Formats: sequence, structure tokens, C-alpha cells
Amino acid sequence: MKLRQTRSRQTRDHILAAARDLFSRQGYEQTSIDQIANAAKVAKSSVFAHFGDKTNLLAALGLTEIEQLAEAGRKGVGIDPEAMLDTQIGALLSPWLTYFCREPAFAELYLSQAAIVTGPYTETFMRLCFEVEDQVAALFTRVYPSLTSGEARLYARGAQALFHEVIVFEMSEGLKQSRPNPAPPQQLLSQMLTIWVDGVAHGRALKA
Repeated sequence: MKLRQTRSRQTRDHILAAARDLFSRQGYEQTSIDQIANAAKVAKSSVFAHFGDKTNLLAALGLTEIEQLAEAGRKGVGIDPEAMLDTQIGALLSPWLTYFCREPAFAELYLSQAAIVTGPYTETFMRLCFEVEDQVAALFTRVYPSLTSGEARLYARGAQALFHEVIVFEMSEGLKQSRPNPAPPQQLLSQMLTIWVDGVAHGRALKA
């Protein structure tokens, strides 16, 4: 039994390594399951047996890093609780932005949440991505303790929408070419978060 499990794990690792290399060299869309199986020196059926489809394979590749990012957010790593709210949110989202800018295929998976096929790896991947919303909402609640959970989530979704816009802009060569000398993604996100958080503060002040 242990030998069989070891071989299965080795096969899985070979498939992941082959997929990572091919995705990196020729892109996710241009890579087929057949190419991955050939590069891993396994049967095509083995790829399907371990991962189900290419989307699950992509999600599995990113899970280790995604889990680390989510765990850092839970622990508040790099977030100064005394800093301004927009700075705190920026510190939480910045590692995610760096990751997605480096791995556009994963960014596309994240942005197409409603369209992806449910599977064992995509379910975990998306659960961790959705958790970011909870973490941003918690930062709003920490600054505004009187917020209802619905209000905190609404504000968090606004911040995430800006985060998504930055990712989309960074992934689109056409958009970047249409705007000369665009700000780096981290700076752009910081500027947008400042405007959003200032708007939230203004709205809360009017309600008081």
C-alpha cells in the first residue's frame, strides 16, 4: 500500500512539474492535457485521474502559495494596526497583487470565479480567495466597530473591486498602452484604496 501511495504521489508531482514548466514557457491556454502528459511521461488518463481537468491542475499549482497568503492575512503579517485603514488594506492585498501579477493564469482563474468548474482543487482555491474578502471586512470593522456585517462586507467588496481592476489593467497590454506612463500596480492600488476609504469615512461621518 505504501509503495502504491508513493508512486501515486510521484506521478502527481511529475504532472505538476510538467504543467508548471509548460504553463510558464508557452502559457496556460496554449498548453494541452496531451502535452502535459507527454512531458510528465504518464498516460493522459493519469492526468485526469489525479486532477480531473486543466483548471483543477492550474488551481493545484497555486494552492501552496495561496494558502500561505491567506494564512499571513489571518495572522496580520505586515499589517500595522496603528496605520491608516487604506494602508492596512493595501498591506493585506499587496502580496496577493504581487502573486497575481507574476502568475497571470492564476489571476485569470481568480477573476473568473463564477465560470470555473467545481473540483477538489478549485473549491479550496476559491475558498481561500473568498477569505480575502472576510479579512478586508475585518479591517473595516476594526476601524468602525459599529458596522453591521453587511456594511463591512459591502465596503470590503468595494476594495476588492478596485483590486480586481488593477489586476485586469496589469494583464491587459491594450489598456496599458492606452495610458502613457501608467503607475506601477502597487502604487495604483494604493491610490485607489485611499480614495475608496476616504469615501467610506465621509459617508460614515454624514451618517453620524
